[in-house]
Amino acid sequence: MIINNISIRVPLKYFAFILLSSFIFFACAKEVPVDDIDFQRHLVGGTGSFDDTKKTWKLDSLSVDGKAFTLTTNQKKYTKTFNHDGTYSDSDGYNGSWEIATIDNLTHVTSGVTAGTKITTKFQITEVNAAQLNIKLLNTTSKYEYFFIVVN
Repeated sequence: MIINNISIRVPLKYFAFILLSSFIFFACAKEVPVDDIDFQRHLVGGTGSFDDTKKTWKLDSLSVDGKAFTLTTNQKKYTKTFNHDGTYSDSDGYNGSWEIATIDNLTHVTSGVTAGTKITTKFQITEVNAAQLNIKLLNTTSKYEYFFIVVN
């Protein structure tokens, strides 16, 4: 290496040592694994990093009391967007907050039509992965199960 017309020689073994040390330092950086609840939250609403800050789910099908229910034209267009920050909105114009406090239990609170009212809805997550979200509505006489597919 030449600096200001002065030749500086760095032995190859020192260069290799510095390179190897740097590699080991960066390779051994700790990653904290997420628990099952956080993993479900990430599947439903994104991880919060880069461009994975929300997930939009489109209603694909619906069953009532275990029987397939034919979707209307508007229901076929229905989407629900879960943001990583715990807020959500849907294509009907409703919005609010969502939470998975325990594994397989999704709760969302919708801001009501009239000021100050809130509607809490509880679902059981029957399946969630990168492509689909299946949830059952709880605390109703009829058994509603919603099948969503990911849009983004």
